[in-house]
Amino acid sequence: MKLLVRWGLTLGLAGSVMFAGLPGMNNLQALALPQEQVVKTLQEVPVFTLTNPKGEFVVISRKNESKTISQIGFFISKKDAQTFLEGRLKKENPKLASTIQVRPVSLADYYKLVVENNKKKDSAVVFTLVPTKQQIDVARTMLNAGGKPGQQFNGIPLFVPKFKQGNSYLTIPQGKERFIPFYFEKEQAVALLDAFKKAKPQEAANTEIQVVDLYGVIDTLNSSNDPSTNKIFLFPSRESIEFIRSIVPNQPKKK
Repeated sequence: MKLLVRWGLTLGLAGSVMFAGLPGMNNLQALALPQEQVVKTLQEVPVFTLTNPKGEFVVISRKNESKTISQIGFFISKKDAQTFLEGRLKKENPKLASTIQVRPVSLADYYKLVVENNKKKDSAVVFTLVPTKQQIDVARTMLNAGGKPGQQFNGIPLFVPKFKQGNSYLTIPQGKERFIPFYFEKEQAVALLDAFKKAKPQEAANTEIQVVDLYGVIDTLNSSNDPSTNKIFLFPSRESIEFIRSIVPNQPKKK
């Protein structure tokens, strides 16, 4: 994966905490815009990071042999970001941690930061996207059950309802169009399949849930000329959906 840097481990604290000397949250729009379709697909998914009151990212620095590695963490789950702040940073440096807040950005903004960072030669900054442990465990279990090496899965799992025959995907209506849903939680994919099975029980045996890697989906969006990729829709987790509703209280709730 050339565009996104993957680390199999979540953020560690074997080092010092500082703030990023690079574009902060308020300057994200100044970054070079990657492929429009990728940004559009990622835009609706919130991820969560830690900042100081100025909007500067919290950076965890540590020594890796003779080189200093600086990590900036982004979490799929707001609760995981809060746990990291409360359970790790506050124990390590309570005075500093008292000034830090969990702040949402879109997955598209994370992607743009990574793309911009990868243009820099010998950059020592790693933008780490941290999945939820529960969904990683689910993904590995699914892969192991399917005869694939699930323990080697260190990406961000997405769960896709599909048909076994023809390798086609279930679609959902949105206005006059239909979209292919990719879910950050298996439970969401199961709910869609259950509804489909009730509506069309005769086709139930021909359905399944596939687990794929978010980074692979981004690669596909970047490289594929298949028009169906424009139909991919990333569904945020249920926790993130509730967060979105909480900051836009007047929005009607959609199923």
